[in-house]
Amino acid sequence: MEEDIKTTSAPWKQIANMWNTYFTSPSRISQDENKKYKEWLREIKKGKIKALVLGVTPEIREALIALDYEITCIDINKEMILAMDSVLKVKSPNEVVINENWLENSLMDNTFDVVIGDCVLSNVKWEERDKLLLEIKRVLKPNGIFITRFFSIPREKPFKTINKLLEHFSKKEFNYKSALELVFELQIFCYNSEDHKGTFSEPKKVLEKFRVKNNFNFESKNLNKILDIVWNFWCEKYLNKIYYYPYRDEEEQRIKKFFEILKIYEAKDHNYSKITPMYFLKK
Repeated sequence: MEEDIKTTSAPWKQIANMWNTYFTSPSRISQDENKKYKEWLREIKKGKIKALVLGVTPEIREALIALDYEITCIDINKEMILAMDSVLKVKSPNEVVINENWLENSLMDNTFDVVIGDCVLSNVKWEERDKLLLEIKRVLKPNGIFITRFFSIPREKPFKTINKLLEHFSKKEFNYKSALELVFELQIFCYNSEDHKGTFSEPKKVLEKFRVKNNFNFESKNLNKILDIVWNFWCEKYLNKIYYYPYRDEEEQRIKKFFEILKIYEAKDHNYSKITPMYFLKK
């Protein structure tokens, strides 16, 4: 199954209303990660400098606005741009938003002092990773900085069987954060290192075996509620969305082909920081 922007743009239309509900850390930037982004951006802010945001993540744009950066955002998905614009707490009249592809765009060489994007690499096909990193390097000025966080897969899966995984979540409190954590664990559980794909179609196939008359009927009522969220939101509205995940050491080796790793940070306020590290990189 190949991702089609025409089919995957539809879910983003609903993000504005669902952003604060379904999208919790680690899918969304945590408070500690947000603090670190701001710290790094403050550290490199010397005079009026230009920043390129890959995507339109509100937290990153608000941090740049607060520090008086000259901001350009680029994203291929117009629906995503509109959705994220509507949830911005602070807006800049001077911000430029470009509706173009990260991989093929009209941006000039050596233009930006910093490129920043949260978990952007997982949105690019595995075989196109180098192309994106080359594009980032191309638009950065000499000695420019690339700041990002990425999703990876642990070498050893935490749960050997789906029953063990569900048993673990049967003891959790019902909330949207638990639902998102289950989504993460299901993608790890279903991960195939040969194609690096993380989809919602494979977890859906796994969960389908536990549904009886369109319901989950586990003894744990909390687990049933968590599964309902995972099924009705993530496995339905995001069924066609494909992410591409590496192992962490794989991604670091790839990054080193194009950038020098100056700093790595693992958040202290969620349990997935080992597989969602933040990177401060120099061209």
